[in-house]
Amino acid sequence: MCRLYLVDDDQDVLDSLTWMLTGLGYQPKGFLSADDFLDSVDLKHPGIVILDVQMPGMDGSALLGHITTLNSPIAVIMLSGHGSIAMAVQAIQKGALDFLEKPVDGDKLQLLLESAKIQTAQNQQRNIDRQSLESKLATLTPREYEVMEKVLEGKLNKVIAAELNVAQRTLELHRQKVMLKMQVSNVAELAYLMGRSSEY
Repeated sequence: MCRLYLVDDDQDVLDSLTWMLTGLGYQPKGFLSADDFLDSVDLKHPGIVILDVQMPGMDGSALLGHITTLNSPIAVIMLSGHGSIAMAVQAIQKGALDFLEKPVDGDKLQLLLESAKIQTAQNQQRNIDRQSLESKLATLTPREYEVMEKVLEGKLNKVIAAELNVAQRTLELHRQKVMLKMQVSNVAELAYLMGRSSEY
């Protein structure tokens, strides 16, 4: 079961949403402020948060920005009692999955929650992949990193060896170490791995 959180400063809204979501088979946990949410929830874990835009203290937009800045896998659905198109666009640009107006349509919310489950799982996998790549890159020496960059530029071994002023055999050993440490068997796999890094 995917963790589901509600953040809204209106207790009546929390109660009605909890009732609706419980009926849909969820077990939501409600919070009356962004601070309460941040004090209780580990943002490194996947989950879904349904978040009110206008709250005292840290508002929903600021909390959304905080979640996004931390690369949290949590998927965010924004709520507002009187939202505008500009507000909705801003929320989507900041990383929200969607923007709903109160009172919430149960059928629409159920569909959104299915999308949110997929998004939070994808976010989590992306974070795992990014951390794995960062760990591999951290094992490279400065010279090995330099060799990798030149290999990715498509240069031949003898050209790279000349540019780095090393023997071709030395260059080949550096190249082998790069492939070993990056856990790839050829340049195409290395290029794909490094190309994915732009998605993180």
